[in-house]
Amino acid sequence: MLVHIKELFQGDVVGKFAYPAFNTQNLETTMGIIAAAEELNVPAIIDVSEGAIKYAGLSTIFEIMATLAIKAKVPVALHMDHGKDVEQLRAGIELGFSSVMIDHSADDVAKNIQDTKELVNFAHAEGAWVQGEIGKIRGSEDWVNVSDAEALLTKPSEALEFCKATGVDTLACSVGTVHGIIKIRGGVTPHVDIKRIGEIYNLVKIPLVLHGASGVDENVIHEVISNGIAIINIDTELRIAFSEALRKSLSDQPEEVDPRHILKPVVEAVKQAAIKKLIQFNTRNIVVSSQ
Repeated sequence: MLVHIKELFQGDVVGKFAYPAFNTQNLETTMGIIAAAEELNVPAIIDVSEGAIKYAGLSTIFEIMATLAIKAKVPVALHMDHGKDVEQLRAGIELGFSSVMIDHSADDVAKNIQDTKELVNFAHAEGAWVQGEIGKIRGSEDWVNVSDAEALLTKPSEALEFCKATGVDTLACSVGTVHGIIKIRGGVTPHVDIKRIGEIYNLVKIPLVLHGASGVDENVIHEVISNGIAIINIDTELRIAFSEALRKSLSDQPEEVDPRHILKPVVEAVKQAAIKKLIQFNTRNIVVSSQ
């Protein structure tokens, strides 16, 4: 069932549980994510980035996500991730995304606050949530590209100022994680600042979001959850599962010309990758019913 993201945060969740927010690019990835959530009977958040929107078209990818979410046997919330284009975010809200992320963290703090507040005003009038970001996360994800030298960890005091000034519903902050595949291939070892997460949450008291979490050690994940991270974005690990399964499927079936047969193992691979994350994060087996 398609639900508003706020329904996933009814009751005592923060500090004890985190929802994986899985990025999708297409039908097959979305199918795999929902199949994983249904198998475990747990809710899921599905994200889409500006890169995927550019590839598929905003209304097209929304309709794929929404159609599958409506038919799902578990609650599924839809989110626009890492939005730089404010007009596109507004269009997404009007289409039906219940949550959007405005990421103007590359701008100075004052400009980031101004732009985020303007979108919050629009989104709240339409009944949608907004995720903001303060601080800069290393690595690359679609348009995001911040070098190590430019990466800035989020200051707790700035996070509080940002939340008070903007009224965001969830907050992404830079605490040492890294976007992209480089960390998984051995180029970067993330050092997550657990203490900083706790300090930020104790000040802002809204759900915190961890970006760049693919490849982070499971024990670290448990610590970030207990300190206030309530949403953990997962993208790279699903992309790896998809691409590796596709290569194997093509190799195993060199004469096959039916895309449905070729892609069936790919959907299963995405499902299994998503299951691992859902088990890892879902320590309380929370199930939320649509209101």
